[in-house]
Amino acid sequence: GVVAVREQRKILVGDDAGLIITQCAEGLQALGYTVSGAESGERVLERLREESFDLVLLDYRLPDIDGFEVFTRARALQPDLAFVLITGYGTTDVIDDATELGFTTVLLKPFTRDQLRGAVENALVTKG
Repeated sequence: GVVAVREQRKILVGDDAGLIITQCAEGLQALGYTVSGAESGERVLERLREESFDLVLLDYRLPDIDGFEVFTRARALQPDLAFVLITGYGTTDVIDDATELGFTTVLLKPFTRDQLRGAVENALVTKG
């Protein structure tokens, strides 16, 4: 198939830490992605109802709904979305559960720009 131009790739970052959203946005915009942020689970779902995205970077611990619940509801809105879980809780339980649910990659906090890029590219390649 035709390789999609990076410019067209839209990424939504769902994290209650504005700093993480900024870190992701700076790292990914430098690579040519379009990045939006949402600081709660509800806001993530709201954004997904408004427009389509290629990838969601989603924090496991959100103030209102946990990341897994957001994931399940987001999938219902946009079935072919790719997901990367962001978490400071890198326990094997969380990672196993995330993988089982259908997250492509788990990104452990704190992460470097290279790790971020790797996780995003991996998720988008897997998504096709």
